[in-house]
Amino acid sequence: MTGIDIAIALISRDDFEGLSLKPYLCPASYWTIGYGNRFLADGSPVTAQTKPITKAQALALLRQTVMTLQARLRSFVAVPLTDYQEGALLSWQFNVGSNAAQGSTLIRRLNQRLYAAAAQQFLVWDKATVNGQLIVLRGLQRRRKIESEVFLGRGIPTTGVSA
Repeated sequence: MTGIDIAIALISRDDFEGLSLKPYLCPASYWTIGYGNRFLADGSPVTAQTKPITKAQALALLRQTVMTLQARLRSFVAVPLTDYQEGALLSWQFNVGSNAAQGSTLIRRLNQRLYAAAAQQFLVWDKATVNGQLIVLRGLQRRRKIESEVFLGRGIPTTGVSA
């Protein structure tokens, strides 16, 4: 499995992003479709008026997005990565955004070749803003633990779609 395949297997887990073929408002109040995409294949934003998509289109959109994220990730990670490390990082980056990822302590530790310390940093990203307050979310705690384990090569994503 490549880093992209691993990321797709993680992101498409039912307990990570889930799948919606119709546009919906995510918890952060963004219009989203498929496996959590905010933008369509042509780069236009998802809106309430976006037409429903098929599962195959959702998967293709996710793959396109993860490939774009991979190029961005490789621009700010200066150390070698295994496919599992890259896949875990791409899953995390998909969720938190490239700008947040790039400026994170996780990436700083990684670029210092402190791989175990970087793996621990996934666990810090377990909060979301809900009703104006930053709170710990159990689902994010679970997701970050899985991403950290995959990063360390201890957990292999066996659920989710890999195509």
